[in-house]
Amino acid sequence: MSDSLSLSHPAITDLSHCMGHLSTIHGFVDAIRDPKRMRFIVLRDKTGKVQLAQSKEGSELTEVEFG
Repeated sequence: MSDSLSLSHPAITDLSHCMGHLSTIHGFVDAIRDPKRMRFIVLRDKTGKVQLAQSKEGSELTEVEFG
């Protein structure tokens, strides 16, 4: 894992090691796409990007796509 970030706040490139676990990530919003039923948020840190998917019917994030 990246030395610069703790296990409680993994780097985006280290998220594959956190699958199945609740994790808090730090970064900034790089892009937001807001089509009809879903909202897609691209979050970036110094190691990479991750796409978050959010249903407009609720506030929970439903998917994470690494990229």
